[in-house]
Parts: sequence; structure tokens; C-alpha cells
Amino acid sequence: MNEERIFNISNLSFSNLSELSEKESNNFEMRICELAYIASEIAESAKKLIVDGININEVFTLLSEEITNFFEGKYDSSRERDEEFKERVCGFVSKLSELDKANLASLILERMNEAGISVGECDFLPSLESEEIFTYVKNSLADEAFDVLSENFSDPRVAYSDSFKEACFAVADGKAGYCILPFEEKGGIPIPTIQFLISALDLKISALTPVFGYDGTADMKYALVGRGFSIPEIGEDIDRYLEIKISDDDSMSIASILSVAEYFGITVYRITTMADNSSVYYSLVLRDSGKSFTEFLIFLNIFVPAYIPVGIYKNLE
Repeated sequence: MNEERIFNISNLSFSNLSELSEKESNNFEMRICELAYIASEIAESAKKLIVDGININEVFTLLSEEITNFFEGKYDSSRERDEEFKERVCGFVSKLSELDKANLASLILERMNEAGISVGECDFLPSLESEEIFTYVKNSLADEAFDVLSENFSDPRVAYSDSFKEACFAVADGKAGYCILPFEEKGGIPIPTIQFLISALDLKISALTPVFGYDGTADMKYALVGRGFSIPEIGEDIDRYLEIKISDDDSMSIASILSVAEYFGITVYRITTMADNSSVYYSLVLRDSGKSFTEFLIFLNIFVPAYIPVGIYKNLE
């Protein structure tokens, strides 16, 4: 019995698709070449700025501001440098896809390294030397968290607080180096009031640790919170987390940002929506196993400059 074809699909369509795929591949290679040229120009400009005393973070701030100004037409046409930059760089940057932006961030890092400019997570997530004074609201779970979170400190001391707000203000005012706060309830649910306090005072999360209590049923997570970042080591078997805050009205959508994160091999651990007075923002917790967040941070600093880094940490099991 001869089988009859149910669907008639033209071989010409397959041939056309194959040809289009080849063209797309060629176009992609050409775009990478253009992006590499832009990255080289940026690296050369950055090198001159650094010689003049500008740090890496400020370099990317200036780059982001300049690109944003060109997007919005806020440039002085009488300045020859602006005209040249607009023609050679921003005219192309304005047409970048998310993939282009991700590749540009990678190429900028590569070209800066080639130019002898060291760029790392610490350039975007600065540390702050603090006294080893820990404050928290005393209870058995917080005591358990302190025992774990203070292990790597040489001279940890405790000053108890009467409330979480008091503990946070003690850190913000410099009276204590760190506070220890309940951060996630059982089931991994973040505690909104704690998130709001950390955000309102611009504090940073340095570490998380699970606590279980005397009977082993608490299953909560406590956070070590300070005024600066403490970047954990990178290792193949170490899950590290980057927490950032992005406004709901940011020019780049959350979906676009997450697609770039995925391109860099970064996965989503948690997304929550928070309200801050009249504003709505997203809290993103991203996980990167055994790699650096540097490329992603370069992307954020150029194309999502309004983002706010909240913490970088690993779970202290």
C-alpha cells in the first residue's frame, strides 16, 4: 500500500530558509566585527580616562550617560567630538538588539583586558571596611545565624538591638559594621519589611545562611547586611547570587534583561515585585555557578544604568 503525503511542503521553502539562515550567519559575523571595533574604541578611550584618574565605575557611568544623551538628542552639535561619536558609534548602538548588547559587553571586557585594564566585579560592587560589630534582635535563631555568619571574622563583637529598624539604622549610621536580619521565611519567601528597610537605607547583603532552630523545623534564612559588598570567591561547586533592583518604568524590559542574563549563563533564582512609595520595582536574584558576573555588570552599567545592586552572596550551609 502506497502512503499518501498528508502535507505538501515545498522544497523551495526549505531551500529559501537554508539560504536565509546562511545570510543571517554572515550578518551576525559582520555585526560582531562592528561591535569589536566599537569595543576597541571604547577601551582606548577608557585607558586615557583611567590615566587621568577616572576609575572603572566612573568610566562606564560616563559611557552610559553619553550613549543615553545621544539616544535622546541631548548633545552639542557644535562639538566635533560629539559629532564623530554620534556618527561612528551611537548611530549603530541605537539599533542594537539584546544579543548585540550582550556581545558588546563581552567584547569591551576582552578589549579592556588586552589594553591592560583589569575589570572585575569589585569595580561595580565596592567593598567598605567596617568594624566587626554585629547587631541583631536577640533570639535563638539570630544567635544561630551569628555563629555561622561571623565565622570568617577575626574579632566579631555583638551589640543587640531592640528592633530590626534599629539594627539597620545602626549600620547605616556607622555605629555597627553589620546587622543580622531574618530574610526568607520557610519556603524561600522573602520578608517584605526587611527588603524595604535594606532598600530604603541603601544597605547591601553580604551573605545568607539557613537556620533551623533547636528542633530543626524553622527552615529560615538570615542575612548579613552591611554598607558595602563582600564578594564571595568563584568556584565550580559554588553557587553565587547577585541581587539587583530595577524600576518598573525602566527603558529596557525585564524580559530583555533576563534574556541577556541567560546568554551569559546566568539563571533566575527569584523575581519579586515591590512597591516603594509611589514606585514599583522588581527585585531580581540571579544565580551564576562557577563564573563571574562581570560581563553582565558591564551590560547593566551601560544599558540599564538606573539598576541598583543590592547584594552578592552565597549560601553559607
